[in-house]
Amino acid sequence: MAVINTNLASLLAQNSLNTAQGALATSVQRLSSGLRINSAKDDASGLAIIQTMAGHIKALDQSTLNASQAINLAQTADTSMSTVQDILLRIQQLGVAGANGSLSNKQRGAIVTELASLNTQINSISTGTTYNGIQLLGSTNTLGAGTLQNGLPLGTSGAVSNINVSSAAAGTITFTAATGSLSAFNGTTTQTIALATLANAGDSANYNFNQLGISFSVNASQAFTDAAQATALGGKTAIVTAGTISTLKFQVGGSPTASGDQISVAGFNIGTTASAGSSNMSALGTLITGAGTTTQLTGLSGNNAATDAQWNTAFTSLQTNATAALADISTQRATLGAAINQLGYISANLVAQSANEQAARSTVADTNYSAETSMLTKGQILQQAATAMLAQANQMPNVILSLLK
Repeated sequence: MAVINTNLASLLAQNSLNTAQGALATSVQRLSSGLRINSAKDDASGLAIIQTMAGHIKALDQSTLNASQAINLAQTADTSMSTVQDILLRIQQLGVAGANGSLSNKQRGAIVTELASLNTQINSISTGTTYNGIQLLGSTNTLGAGTLQNGLPLGTSGAVSNINVSSAAAGTITFTAATGSLSAFNGTTTQTIALATLANAGDSANYNFNQLGISFSVNASQAFTDAAQATALGGKTAIVTAGTISTLKFQVGGSPTASGDQISVAGFNIGTTASAGSSNMSALGTLITGAGTTTQLTGLSGNNAATDAQWNTAFTSLQTNATAALADISTQRATLGAAINQLGYISANLVAQSANEQAARSTVADTNYSAETSMLTKGQILQQAATAMLAQANQMPNVILSLLK
C-alpha cells in the first residue's frame, strides 16, 4: 500500500536508531565511569548485591583499623609492664643485697630509700599508662560521698580542689590537725605532713599523702595561715570508692553479633597500693613503705636499734614478694601477648577477607572493558547503519509523487 502520511519504513528506522543510540550511550557511560551498574535500571538485583557487599567491605576495613588500634593499646600496656618487671628485678636484687650482715643500719637504710623510690615509680607507671585517655594499668578508685570534695569551702579563706584518690585503698580517710600539720588515717596507716602558709590570695599548696594514696590542693581566696588550714581541714573525711579497670571490647569482624567478631582486652592493675589488683604487688608495696613496725622496711629504716635478724627477715620477705610479683606480671604479660598475637591473625584475615569481597563485588559492579569496547563498536556501526536507512526511508514517499503526474 502506497501512503504519504505514515512512513512505516521511517518509523522502523527511527526505532532502530533510538535503540542503537541507547545501547551506544550505555557503553559510553560504562566505559567512562568504569562501572557496569550506574543506576538501578542497569541491573536491579546486581545493584542490591553490590550495595550489600559495599557495606560489608567497609565494616571489614573499619574492623581492620579497630584491630590495629587494639594491638597498639595492648603493646602500650605490655611496654609498661616490661619496665615494671625490670624494676621488680632490681627490687629482688636489692632484697639480696640487704640480707647481708656486713651492712650497717645506715647502709641498709640507703637501700630502703632506693626501694621506696622504685615503689613510687611502679605506681607512677601504673597510673600514668594510658591510651587515648584510657587508663590501662592503674587503679580506678574514685571519691565517693564525703566531706572532702572539690570546691569544698574552708571557712572564708580557701577551698579544696584537684583531689586524687586513684591509688588509695577503698574506705574512709579521716583528717586530724595540729598547728602547722595535718594527719590522715585510713584505719591502718597514719601519715602526717606539714602545712604551708598561703600568704596571698590566689596562692595554692599541694598536699600528697603518698602512703595512703590521696592528694589534693588547697587554694587561698585570701591570706591563709597554716594554723587556719589545720582548723579548716581537721575533722574532714574522704570516702574512697573502689573501681575496676575496664575490659575493653573491640569489634573485629563485619557482624556485631557473630561469634568471634568481638574481642576483649582486659586492663590490669599493677600498682603496689592496698587497692592494687594483685595481692602480691600490694604486699610488696606494704613491705617497702610500711612504717612503725619491725617487719616492714621503712619502719626498720627509722629504727637505729633494728637487729640484723629483723633486717634479714624483712629483706628475705622482700625477695619472696618480689618473686611472686614478677610471676604475676609475667602471667599478665602472657595474657596480653596472646591477645596481641590473636589480634595480629585477625587483622591479617580481615585484610584478606576485604580483598576477596572487593574482587567478588568487582565482577558484578565493574565494567569489563574487553567486552564493553566490542559493544561500543557494535553500537557505533548500528547507529551509522540506522542513520543511513533512516535517510533512505525518508526519501521513499517521493516515489508516490510519480503517481500524481
